[in-house]
Amino acid sequence: MIQQCMDKNTSANKMTTEIDLIGIYKVESGKDVHLIELGIKTNHKNIDIGEFTQEQHRIDRLNWQTPWDEKFLNDSGIKIIGDWINSPIDNSDFTRIVFFLHFVDFKKPLSTQFGNVELKTVKEMPKRLSNLIEYEKP
Repeated sequence: MIQQCMDKNTSANKMTTEIDLIGIYKVESGKDVHLIELGIKTNHKNIDIGEFTQEQHRIDRLNWQTPWDEKFLNDSGIKIIGDWINSPIDNSDFTRIVFFLHFVDFKKPLSTQFGNVELKTVKEMPKRLSNLIEYEKP
């Protein structure tokens, strides 16, 4: 599902960024945590992963859940090309990213700097990811 998300810094008649929710996956080794995989039609340098969160009523925004242990993947999603410490050297206008998110509320969208992304169906984690990414508690 590709969603057009309006960049918060643009007006309605300017270009939008496309976000593809590739999947939300169960994490067998973690309780109350899911792996989220997104394809974003922009260069990784334009993404502020700290802006990805879910609203939590009556809780200060500084305490909302944010991505944990994010990884940048190649276009086919089978190789890690960067992480929160080491940026990818890829300069394309497409970013594939995975990250863990704790206490996901499926009634609320994922808020990003580009707009909201509806979180829907949870799937089993594909082998390409389960062989590549391991959950470690924060």
